[in-house]
Amino acid sequence: MGLIKEVPQLARGRVWCTVCGHTMMIDSGDCMESGWPKCCSYTMTIDSPEERAARTASLRQGHHEP
Repeated sequence: MGLIKEVPQLARGRVWCTVCGHTMMIDSGDCMESGWPKCCSYTMTIDSPEERAARTASLRQGHHEP
């Protein structure tokens, strides 16, 4: 899939739980077809904790993503 190669978060093949921090390796193509894994009753995210923290800090400073 071309999209997977173009999006770094998909290409690394890893997801995180935003509740407990559990992480797991996944096949992004399979997940796009059959659904993303869940943990703590929530869908896991492709954004790393560092990426989420940076986005939160940027939003708090009034910067918005393009």
